[in-house]
Amino acid sequence: MSPIKINALQFFTREKLYGITCLAIVASLIFVASLALYPFELTTPVSQVLGFIMQCLSYSAGHQGFLITLCILGLTSIWVTRGTNHRTILLGQIAILLVLSFTTKTFLKQWTESPRPYTDVFVEETIIDTQADFYALSTDKKNEVISLVAVANNVSEWRTKHWVGETDYSFPSGHTIFVAICVLFFAGIFASHQHRLLASLVCFWAVGVAVSRLWLGMHRPEDLFGSLLFGLILYLIVPSANSKFPLSSK
Repeated sequence: MSPIKINALQFFTREKLYGITCLAIVASLIFVASLALYPFELTTPVSQVLGFIMQCLSYSAGHQGFLITLCILGLTSIWVTRGTNHRTILLGQIAILLVLSFTTKTFLKQWTESPRPYTDVFVEETIIDTQADFYALSTDKKNEVISLVAVANNVSEWRTKHWVGETDYSFPSGHTIFVAICVLFFAGIFASHQHRLLASLVCFWAVGVAVSRLWLGMHRPEDLFGSLLFGLILYLIVPSANSKFPLSSK
């Protein structure tokens, strides 16, 4: 009997292909937005409307609101996939993806030690000599530096409240990894079931979150693209609900 072969092409189900396509669209839009808008001047005045929008976008993928986002997308995906028999597997898949992403993200931040862009302001204002000096401070001292620069330069509270809350390293972007997984997983499901409007809304939301992280001074474009790639790798590692590996005797 000849060896049994696995048709690896079957690994890429329709949902995965749609998800990868959606992520490619998101990456392209983020690239264009980065070229057009980045870098942002972090010490300029900010309107209340713009600050509120950017905060809401960032919160929707952060610890403040990611569970709400997951519930909305999860319930919508359950409605979209009604009549199928693999919804429980889908929920298990997204849970595995999120656990893997959150665990490895923390390790990568400590390994890369990439400073956040807002620390450039501290060096420019000679509050600290180098960005490494900022990360050598205690959390309380970091917050003191942020408050000092904010008062001296009239930095908007819409930005500084995020600086105070996130004094860790920049790469990778946990927010962007989260939106990448949501695009790959949920937008892929929506698009594969012919709900292109829903898929488009997820994609535009993902781009909005990415731009908000640039605007807030939390990340650089390379952080975002590296995080998108990282999310894609995780997504390809975890088999989809419909993955089948037919056996062949050829």
